[in-house]
Amino acid sequence: IVSQKEIKFLGIKFDSKLNFNILVDEIKERFNKRLNIIKILSNKKWGLNQNTLGNLYKSLVGSILDYSFPCLNSFSENNIKKLQAIQNTAARSILNLKYDTPSNIVHHEAFIKLKLLTVSNRLFELSERYVGTGLSHSIPLVVRLVKEYKEDFESRYIEYPTPLCNCYLTISSYFPET
Repeated sequence: IVSQKEIKFLGIKFDSKLNFNILVDEIKERFNKRLNIIKILSNKKWGLNQNTLGNLYKSLVGSILDYSFPCLNSFSENNIKKLQAIQNTAARSILNLKYDTPSNIVHHEAFIKLKLLTVSNRLFELSERYVGTGLSHSIPLVVRLVKEYKEDFESRYIEYPTPLCNCYLTISSYFPET
């Protein structure tokens, strides 16, 4: 068997260290190409409103995030920040905000006006939906994952919420105490 530094499977690049840096660079490149379209269309000459531009962003760029979310959840915080920076640039263009507008204001305005979540919140939402759907359809792999997580959850303290923490409250209906 020949060793490879990277392999592409279902459109997702995996590297030998599974840190997904190659995938992040590829996603950034795809984001930037699509971001240029949004920048051009956000020009006042085109006359497109913010909702239309927001929906265009979600379909052109958000679709990449949605497709890649299982891998994106294991990205480092630094890689998530790289993707968030691109989303911030898009939001600034769509909302006609100045380049030096602080990120927290950009995130707030994007959520209020465009219903656009931050990258990390979107990944969290997708994970939560995935786990919830898996449990509601009794998909064996997801049910086993949540059951194992529940056992581990009880043995340690978790400082931040995860999609599986939210399912923890409803897990008792799937695994009654015996």
